[in-house]
Amino acid sequence: MEADPREVFVSFLRREGLHVTRARLAVLQGLAQLPKHFEAAELWGALRPRVSAATVYRTLELLERAGLVRKVEFGEAHAHYERVFGREDHGHLVCRRCGRVGEFAVGAARRAVEQAAQALGFALGEVVIQGYGLCPQCRAQEEPRV
Repeated sequence: MEADPREVFVSFLRREGLHVTRARLAVLQGLAQLPKHFEAAELWGALRPRVSAATVYRTLELLERAGLVRKVEFGEAHAHYERVFGREDHGHLVCRRCGRVGEFAVGAARRAVEQAAQALGFALGEVVIQGYGLCPQCRAQEEPRV
């Protein structure tokens, strides 16, 4: 059974000697209302005026350190985030033209990375698998028309 994200975050904050505030807990709660991948500005938009932009950005950093949120790069100038709790392990396929992101199960690929890490004596923390190319819609735009 997966640990309760609120309990994980509260324990993390206390271990770090940080205050458990209503604003930080509101940021955590706000994550559940967002799409799979989101930008910090989207989260802030969903929480304002109750929570400041600065609090959202700082809390996202704390949530990342607590292992509840992952920062994902999709080849853009800004970062996206995704919550780690309540989701299956997955990889991303990113369209270089339109930015569309597709997700896929990483079962066998993850096992291969874990086996390689074990063989090398590497303490594996997380596995991130991403591929870049063109989505079907963008590929269709490139195909010559007869």
